[in-house]
Amino acid sequence: MKIDQDLIKELQTDDGHMGEVTYDPGYQKLPRREVIINELKKMNIKNVVHIGCCGHLKNIKKQIENKTSLHMLLIQNFEKVIGFDINREAVQFFSKYAENIYARDVLENRDEILSIIHDSFGEEPYVVLIPEVLEHTPNPVAFLEYIHKSYCRAEDKIVITVPNAYGFGRICDALFHNKECMNMDHKYTFTPTTLLKVMVEAGITPKELQFMDLYKYSKLFKKPICANTILAIGDGCN
Repeated sequence: MKIDQDLIKELQTDDGHMGEVTYDPGYQKLPRREVIINELKKMNIKNVVHIGCCGHLKNIKKQIENKTSLHMLLIQNFEKVIGFDINREAVQFFSKYAENIYARDVLENRDEILSIIHDSFGEEPYVVLIPEVLEHTPNPVAFLEYIHKSYCRAEDKIVITVPNAYGFGRICDALFHNKECMNMDHKYTFTPTTLLKVMVEAGITPKELQFMDLYKYSKLFKKPICANTILAIGDGCN
């Protein structure tokens, strides 16, 4: 779904009125990782900076063996891919399988990371990919604002994915079981509109939003807003 100027203006308001956003009923039929790869390819950008590239240490080997590791898929599909993760142990383990993975904190090691990016890509454009990271941060707006201003030039793009608070399974848990199941490392849960609001507050102009990982009932009732995962694309820093 393309994000038009009218919606951006609505997202920029903070006067307390009740806004309404209607989302495109179309949906991506491919699994999440394939959707991410396809969306990146549409940008015609061959270089990727993958933030949070390792994921959970306990899952790395299994995902590599099952060919479901997002970072490995990125390496297979793009010319140059570099990854950063704050978990030094996970980086050390993952480095047995892939090169150009660095144990760096994007909030603390800006100059060093910029040097690595420049050494890898030169002046070529790239996309900053932040998949399933934002929900782990204590201040999503400040985090995105820093990433955008520090690492994104005008010619670059930023791609974010997060779990969807309206995911069908989560809604069913609340409606029928009066419970909530979540990763206890998550600090926030996002709806499509709150994700776009956070991007706007961080100074990012959102350009597109996609729903991924649809449950079978989300597909049956054609309600992609109840998908498990949201993907949003934003422009670089002007």
